[in-house]
Amino acid sequence: MEEESESKQSTVESVMGNIIGKIHDHDSSSDSDHKNPSSPSSIKAKIYRVFGRERPVHHVLGGGKSADLLLWRNKKISAEVHLPEEPFLLVASALTLELNQALKLLRDIASGRNPKKFLMVIAASWVLSIVGSWCNFLTLFYIAFILLHMVPVFYEKYEEKVDLFAEKAMVEIKKQYAVFNVKVLSKIPIGPLKTKKV
Repeated sequence: MEEESESKQSTVESVMGNIIGKIHDHDSSSDSDHKNPSSPSSIKAKIYRVFGRERPVHHVLGGGKSADLLLWRNKKISAEVHLPEEPFLLVASALTLELNQALKLLRDIASGRNPKKFLMVIAASWVLSIVGSWCNFLTLFYIAFILLHMVPVFYEKYEEKVDLFAEKAMVEIKKQYAVFNVKVLSKIPIGPLKTKKV
């Protein structure tokens, strides 16, 4: 009986050792792939990328590497799992920063300090109201859910074509906005904001 339980335990330990070894081998091989100076991403000069990122989406999202968030106490399988504090603190800090920036942006839009973003919000609300009149909320939610799963895959597959198209579109949008700014926005008088006395 005792020998049988020891053999099962050693079998489980060897399987876990193989799995952990393969994960670390995969991580080290993918690290060497990313450091290869002859890779196409390092050869190309500054490329326009959507959202202003420097690396391809595949690398930004982790490049297929497994994250080592769970740390084993021993090499033996145990019921105790230790989660490090640092990643959670980093995520909380990043979320706080992003939330503060979003609130600042909303304040700027609502106060009228940034007319370009104000007009973008109006246009987006108008488009959303038109699309919302075509279907109910659940259908709209379903379409958004499907798109959130499909668009990143297609973008990763056709990244260079999409970035080239987005660059051309941004140049054209900036030209049109410059014309709109000269003909319409510059003629709108904007007075100073009044402060209320408390």
